[in-house]
Amino acid sequence: MKELLKPIISSIAIISIGLGQCDSDEVELWGECFSITIYNLDLSNSGLTGEIPPEIGSLTNLGNLILRYNELTGPIPSEIGNLTTLRKLDLRFNNLSGSIPAELWTLDSLKELRLQKNQFTGSIPAEVGNLMELTQLYLYGNQFTGSIPAEIGNLTNIGQLHLNNNLFTGLIPETICDINIQFYNPYRFDISGNQLIPPYPDCVSYFVGYQYSEECESNYLFDGICTEQSDLDVLQEFIDNSSETINMGMDDNNNGLIEPIELGTQHWWNGRLTELNCNYDLANAYSLSDLGLSGQIPPEIGNLDSLEFLWLEDNQLTGPIPSEMGNLEHLKYLILHYNQISGPIPSEIGNLSNLEILKLNNNQLSGFIPDSICNLTLQFHGWNNLFGENFAVYNNQLCPPYPDCVDEYVGLQDTTNCDQVSVVSVDPVPLDYRLFEPYPNPFNAQTTIEFSLPLKDVMTIKVHDISGKEVRSIVHGIFDSGEHKVHWNASNLSSGIYFIRMESRHFVDTKKVSLIK
Repeated sequence: MKELLKPIISSIAIISIGLGQCDSDEVELWGECFSITIYNLDLSNSGLTGEIPPEIGSLTNLGNLILRYNELTGPIPSEIGNLTTLRKLDLRFNNLSGSIPAELWTLDSLKELRLQKNQFTGSIPAEVGNLMELTQLYLYGNQFTGSIPAEIGNLTNIGQLHLNNNLFTGLIPETICDINIQFYNPYRFDISGNQLIPPYPDCVSYFVGYQYSEECESNYLFDGICTEQSDLDVLQEFIDNSSETINMGMDDNNNGLIEPIELGTQHWWNGRLTELNCNYDLANAYSLSDLGLSGQIPPEIGNLDSLEFLWLEDNQLTGPIPSEMGNLEHLKYLILHYNQISGPIPSEIGNLSNLEILKLNNNQLSGFIPDSICNLTLQFHGWNNLFGENFAVYNNQLCPPYPDCVDEYVGLQDTTNCDQVSVVSVDPVPLDYRLFEPYPNPFNAQTTIEFSLPLKDVMTIKVHDISGKEVRSIVHGIFDSGEHKVHWNASNLSSGIYFIRMESRHFVDTKKVSLIK
């Protein structure tokens, strides 16, 4: 039993708190005692301040050191080089500064190195090529200077490389093409927001993003073309205050306009929506679907007065719909279905005079539907070529009487806690039909669409662009019950956001995909 408990005890980070002097086999860090035998030390979101103490180097058995999302300052101590078994070092989102100590580049067991969103300076030395086990290297959002070393090509196991939003200069080394990475995928490769100059190596020539260049007289260089800086300055400010999963882009004319902010389909966020910067008023679309977002929708979302499209579906959002949502006078699509949003529908919803699609179904909304909803010009009874119903509030706890304009279209409601009983007899959306998430997503040219049918049925699958225009019919025919797969080749379409819509006689569903070339 002792032998069984030994690895369990050794994995516990906090051995004693406030008990005075540490034992001989412990080291004091931030006022707490830690066993020198621990393998994993995770103090993320712990409110840590001050510098990383040099005593950290005494934890020579560490495999993972995670100090992200704190308020640490100062440099990384050189004693970090003592952690020769370290496989993961995560210091992101602090206020650390100075250059990276030479000792860090000797940790040849490292697989993940995350230093993003700090204030590091200096250059990346040739010794970065010693970290041949690296699979993830995140350095974005710092002030690194100098050129990208040719030894970057030694990182043949790298799957995610993010050097964006620094001060790197000069040419991109040809050796970068030795890396087996998806350069076209911005979630895996990003070197934008630097001062890198053409000619670019062929493997990355289409994926360098915008670059600052003195030759452009303080404008940005995008694929070798000088562009206006004004809009990009605002974009840069937004990126600096937002999450690593932001995917930004420019329009096809390279004129500095901003494409929709796309965070969906990645399943990487798992944060709180309140952590997002809500002062960004250039983007006309937020796509934040299926990210595991929790918490409440922040009232500051009402400041995004240019917003036309808002997707927050398929998350774990709670709390009410903020009344400030009524400030979004340009909003066309409000997509909030499949969350845990509660409380009443705010009367300010009636201010959204340009709304075309309102999807609030499958939440925990309660109370009465406000009469102001009849101020909306959307067709409550209509069907959109992209989203199915223009209006959907079914599978909530909304109580009758309902406003006349929507009385026939509220669908199934749980009226257990209502004073009156609903007489609505509309059946719920069948759960045995399903359109699965396409994979891969984002994709380059080809993706797989999978769906299931409970019975033999006529079924179509069509593709629409962000405006709702049909661009492709993939499937139209009779299918037997069971699961089916079809492959979609989108090589003749341009990069962007598209919607895959499945429709049968009994079922309609839509999935969003990102095509990246």
